[in-house]
Amino acid sequence: MLEHRQILIHYGELSTKGRNKKMFIQKLAEHIRFKTRHLTQIKIYANHDFMHLKWHEIPYEAIIDILRYIPGISRFEPVYPVEKNIDAIKVQAKALFEQLEDRVGKTYRVVAKRSDKTFEYDTMQLQREIGFHIGNIFPELEVDLKQADYKLTVSVQVDRAYLSLVSYAGLGGLPYGTSGKGMLMLSGGIDSPIAGYLMMKRGMAIEAVHFSSPPYTSPQALQKTKKLAAQLAKYGREILFHEVPFTKIQEAIKANVHDDLSMTVMRRMMLRIMDALLERQEAHAIITGESLGQVASQTLKSMNVINEVTSTPILRPLIATDKNDIIDLAEKIGTFAISNEPYEDCCTVFAPKSPRTQPKLTSVEEMEAALSIDELVKEAVANTITESIDAQYLAKQQTKFSSLL
Repeated sequence: MLEHRQILIHYGELSTKGRNKKMFIQKLAEHIRFKTRHLTQIKIYANHDFMHLKWHEIPYEAIIDILRYIPGISRFEPVYPVEKNIDAIKVQAKALFEQLEDRVGKTYRVVAKRSDKTFEYDTMQLQREIGFHIGNIFPELEVDLKQADYKLTVSVQVDRAYLSLVSYAGLGGLPYGTSGKGMLMLSGGIDSPIAGYLMMKRGMAIEAVHFSSPPYTSPQALQKTKKLAAQLAKYGREILFHEVPFTKIQEAIKANVHDDLSMTVMRRMMLRIMDALLERQEAHAIITGESLGQVASQTLKSMNVINEVTSTPILRPLIATDKNDIIDLAEKIGTFAISNEPYEDCCTVFAPKSPRTQPKLTSVEEMEAALSIDELVKEAVANTITESIDAQYLAKQQTKFSSLL
C-alpha cells in the first residue's frame, strides 16, 4: 500500500487570483518541471484547486527538498490514493500509522475533507469512523483535537480518496516569473541578497548587478558576490550576473567630489548605470537592500536626492525591516555565512568618513558638473561582463578547484 509516490501541492495565495489563476498555476507547474528536470518519470497534474506530483523510484526526500525552495507553494504533503470506500481508507490509515517509529505517548487527530458530496459518509462521520479505527488498533495513541502530534488528513475527491500524515510548509508567495523582471543591486553585504530573495518570493525574476572596483576590491569579494547569486538561484532559475567595472568612476568621484557627498554621487552614478542595463535587459525595476535610516545614504532626504536621476521604480523590500530580522532571514536562506566572509565591496572601500545625511540636490549637482557623466556611464555599461550563475555554481567551482590540486 505504501509504495505509491505522490505529493499534493496547495496553492495558497494563488487561490485568490480570479481569471488570472490559470496563468499563475501554469507558471508554477513550469517552475516545478524546471526544478525537477534532472529527475525521470515525474508527472505534474495541475487543476483549479491543487496540483498533484506523481513519480516512481525516487525517494520522497529528494522531491521534498526541491519543493521547499519553490515560490508559489503554500504547503505540500505526501498523499496515498485509495478507492473511495471506507474499508480501503481504513486499511491505508492503518498502514500510515504502522510506519511511525514513535507512537508511545503521542497524540493524533483525523481531519476529513469531502469534495465528492455523494460519498456515503459526511466529514464528521468519516472523522469519527477513522478516528475510532486508529484508536482501537493503536491504544498507545491518544486523541488531541487541538495540538496533536500526528494529523491524518482524509480527502475524498471525485476520483479517489487521498490520505496524508505529514505536511510541509512551502515558501508561499507567487510563482517565479509572474511579477516581471527586476535588476538587483547585489553587494557582498547581508541586506541585498535578502532583498533579492523577497522579490523572488513575490514572483519576480531577477538579474544581479555588482559594481566591482579592482584593484581596490579583491577577486575574493567578486567571488563572494557570485556565491550569493548562486544561493539565490536555488529559489528561481539561473541568474544573469552583471559585473560593472566601477573603478574609473570611483576614482573620478574621489578626485572631484567633496568627501561628505561622495556616497550620494556614487549612488546616483550607480542608478544611471542601472537604468542603462535595465533598458538593455528589458527589465522593469531596480531592487535594492536599503533599510530606512540604516546608513547615511538611506535617510529619506538622501534617497530623494539619489532617486532624482531615475524614473525607474526602485523596490526596497527591506525598507522597514529591523536589522536583526534581516540577519535571521539571511541565516535561514543560507546567505549569512557567505556575506560574512571578510572581503569588502566598492561601497565599503570608498566609504566617506562623515557622509552627509541631509544632502542638497543643488550641492550634489554642482559636484557632478566636474564629471563626464554620460561618457563614464556609457563606458561602464559597454565593459560590463555578464555571466550566468545557477544553483550548482558552488559545486562546480569546488570541482574546478580540486582539479587544480
